[in-house]
Amino acid sequence: MNINKSGLFWGVLLIGGGVLALADQLGYIENLSPTLWIFVFAAISLLGFVSYAMSGWKQWSWLFPAGIFGGLAVIIALTETNVNNAALGSPLFFGLLIPFVAAYLTDRVRNWWALIPGGIMLFLALTTLLVDNVGGEWVGAMFLLLIGLTFLFIYLNNQGRIWALIVAYVFSVLSIAPMLAAGGDMAAYFGSVFLFAIALPFFLLYFRSTDNWWAIIPAGVLSVVGVIATFAIAGLINDRSSGGYVNAFMMSGLAATFAIVWLRHAKSWAKIVTVVLAALAVGSVFFATYSQILWPVAIILVGTYLFFSALRTKTT
Repeated sequence: MNINKSGLFWGVLLIGGGVLALADQLGYIENLSPTLWIFVFAAISLLGFVSYAMSGWKQWSWLFPAGIFGGLAVIIALTETNVNNAALGSPLFFGLLIPFVAAYLTDRVRNWWALIPGGIMLFLALTTLLVDNVGGEWVGAMFLLLIGLTFLFIYLNNQGRIWALIVAYVFSVLSIAPMLAAGGDMAAYFGSVFLFAIALPFFLLYFRSTDNWWAIIPAGVLSVVGVIATFAIAGLINDRSSGGYVNAFMMSGLAATFAIVWLRHAKSWAKIVTVVLAALAVGSVFFATYSQILWPVAIILVGTYLFFSALRTKTT
């Protein structure tokens, strides 16, 4: 005779709970003391855990009543000690986290999905535990970071899921923004951090294999722009005269990037790009140094061109 142990457990539990509630309503039991409920919930939690152990540590669904009622017992106990902040909710979420962790550890291949609700339960548990003691920015950062870590574990569980690695990286980078916001003026640097973060995967691709020579181009461009953005945010680029030097720095960085492609990977076309960018870098320094005479000289050169063009037309 096969007995549905789960149905039997919940049936007995509901009948017992209903009987207690009915007896309380009819006046047969005075107001049930919190201490009694602590012992009742703790006993139910223990029974669920014992059932899980007797199943050979395989039927992780038994950990739901174990975690839920264990969490409720802890919540009532904390209430009795006059704890009345948001941290009261954390034991329940930690209790709900336990079965998902057990499900994943039981079969990491088929139960990889348990990482997602498990990550949500962990976030809710930590949020309720810390929300009264930390700023909202840190809670937001923790939320994004935990999502990133969840998808990182999904990728590590099966490295064929490249999509999970991409999601993990994006959320991990985004988690930096709230952290910087907590630092006040530091939030302005998120643009620079984001540029460097995007450049990082290209650097990894480049150094992983010489076949990925192309990756140094976006990596170099993003890094140069990131450095310039950092200087601008820091106030080091704060007047019009510095514009020429900024252009010179950008052109020099780009020239160095394509010089790597030319010299290390023997791409002949990169030589032309390198020379042109280097010339523009030198020209930018010249224009920055002699910016006062730039426009007059430019006007003279244009006028000279038009003058000789007019003479050549007449001669023809």
